[in-house]
Amino acid sequence: MESKVYKCKLKTLSPVHIGSGKEYGPSEYVQAKAKQKGETVNIIKRVKFDKLYLDLPDDEKDKFLRNLSNPNYSLKQDYPNINKTYTRYNSINKSKSSPKDIIEHIKTSDKLYIPGSSIKGAIRTAILYDLFDEDDLQDVSNTIRRNQRGPFIHKGAYNDFVNYFFATDGRGNKAQKNIMRFLQIPDTTTVKLPTIYEIVTIMAKQRGRMPDGTQFYGRNGNVARSFMETIDKGKTLKSNFTINYDEEILYKNNLSDKIGILDMDYIKETIYNFAKDLIQYELDFADEYDISYLTKFYTKLNKINSLESPVMRIGAGSGLMATSLGMKIKDYDPMLFDEIRQTFRRSYDYEFPKSRKITKTGLPLSWVQLNFE
Repeated sequence: MESKVYKCKLKTLSPVHIGSGKEYGPSEYVQAKAKQKGETVNIIKRVKFDKLYLDLPDDEKDKFLRNLSNPNYSLKQDYPNINKTYTRYNSINKSKSSPKDIIEHIKTSDKLYIPGSSIKGAIRTAILYDLFDEDDLQDVSNTIRRNQRGPFIHKGAYNDFVNYFFATDGRGNKAQKNIMRFLQIPDTTTVKLPTIYEIVTIMAKQRGRMPDGTQFYGRNGNVARSFMETIDKGKTLKSNFTINYDEEILYKNNLSDKIGILDMDYIKETIYNFAKDLIQYELDFADEYDISYLTKFYTKLNKINSLESPVMRIGAGSGLMATSLGMKIKDYDPMLFDEIRQTFRRSYDYEFPKSRKITKTGLPLSWVQLNFE
């Protein structure tokens, strides 16, 4: 049995958001101020409804429930100075606008973490990107189907294509006969305080450029914005990578020829190379549309990306290129890439993807750096 454990620290280089699938509004929190390291900061107090409700006088309980059924109700109207007894957790509020609905980060016991499955998924994409070459283009093309609405990616055919790189041929449980099952990554340690950012979308413009070459996405003259709980930049979380396999089991599952995927030096190299190409892609985008704050961010990121401490993109805002083979396909076969663009029902041809999610302060989302012991 071959078993190795690699301790890993993940440092967040920009705000990271992994969605829980839930959101909450002003009827569930109260805005306030607090002292942090000698400075006054804006915070948001998430309220314990059950505790607050049970402690109310009987004649106020019905009114409380009626208020909660009103979508425009703000808890601060009646409870502006709610104390710790009724607070689930506090968030640092770095949004410049007054938040409305806040998209929740995944948590355990009200503490934020990065799921091991998210880390492993990003590694899997990096490995797939490394293994893919021009000879595989036709197989990608075969995953595209057409109907009356136009082209679309056939999910079953695409999954079969991906499984070719990681799983054995033939019938059976593909999850059991997949080389990646021998790499285990648990969820990270937790962070106590969420940091809330205002998120906007910048759009590349072909004509009538703004000074920075972009415009904010919006509707009816209003900028579209959202508010997200994040693990703020500069936080360190811990996890570990365990590579555990038996050569006889690999042989029985026809996976012996894929054993190189489980080499830790190879894994770090693929993460590094994928990030290097992705950073360059984002630098080209920033230069093309004169977005100075993105140029500054990615220039710095490029300098710290290394084989021993590679950077990686995880979570919301990662975008198509960070989660697919898009960069290689665009480089190898622009016509095939254009077909893929059409599957997203995008008519413009001057830039794809043309949008980027950033904080209102100008930070791209979801970059981390891995440091192995």
